[in-house]
Amino acid sequence: MARPGNRPAKLRSSDGSTALAAAVIALEIPAALFALNAFISFRERGIVGPLDIPAAIAFGVLAVLVARRSRLALFGGAALIVVFLVTAAAGGTGALVAYWVIALVVALQAVPLTGVVGARSAV
Repeated sequence: MARPGNRPAKLRSSDGSTALAAAVIALEIPAALFALNAFISFRERGIVGPLDIPAAIAFGVLAVLVARRSRLALFGGAALIVVFLVTAAAGGTGALVAYWVIALVVALQAVPLTGVVGARSAV
């Protein structure tokens, strides 16, 4: 018989934090990739693309704010994803279009979890 202290961990949390974590990851992946692209461009050509560093910073900051449950940051991240989705669709790269669509869906699933103030102690 299992003791209460030795229960297996749940795969899903009741407060929906997995959807919030997925949204944060959906914003952190582009931040890392834009930073990596800037680094590689600088090493190979000596110059950085004009949007690589600002995009990396924007996605990184928005991911941190979404982790803190900021609804405004989540909508800002979704808008930034839409900008890159339209850019990828215009370029015709199917893999990038698919990624940005998935990132947008994952980010928008966390909307009900943002802007919620947790229980605070009066102490």
